[in-house]
Amino acid sequence: MTENTPSTDTPEPRQVPDWIPAFPVLAPDSVDLPPHHDHCLGCGPANPHGHRLRARRDAHGVYAHHRFDSRHVGAPAIAHGGAVATVLDELFGLLLYTVGEPAVTRHLAIDYLAPILLDTPYTLRAHIHSRDGRKLHLKATIENDRAHVVTTATALFLIVDVNHFLTPQHTPTHR
Repeated sequence: MTENTPSTDTPEPRQVPDWIPAFPVLAPDSVDLPPHHDHCLGCGPANPHGHRLRARRDAHGVYAHHRFDSRHVGAPAIAHGGAVATVLDELFGLLLYTVGEPAVTRHLAIDYLAPILLDTPYTLRAHIHSRDGRKLHLKATIENDRAHVVTTATALFLIVDVNHFLTPQHTPTHR
């Protein structure tokens, strides 16, 4: 092919990600929530850079126990705010298992009330505050080992069709 000859290559069809057909509607009595997929940054057990968050369902929503480590450092001995935001966004994503429909983050707001220390146990909790059609209004907290709330978060998630994850929203105009 020369520079002036258009490419006849057709793009490969997008493969359905492994986790999409497996997005479960949990039984009402299920407690442990599965990871989204093995390499998920927030919950994937095979991601060496991830948080490997494990969440459980209770009567109020979902909760998880977590320790930030040296991979998540911001200021010395303190977790980076972006690492904290990742874990909160992930907890909200795991909360979606209780809804049984895929959704995406539209807005995430976090109030950091105290530093999140490295190598310290924290309890994260999230619940659905309200639902308005496709809009899910979610709330979360992070508590230290003395049950003091050190971080709060609110989020707006939008329920989407599974094809949202299969259809590119923006096609690059150049490579």
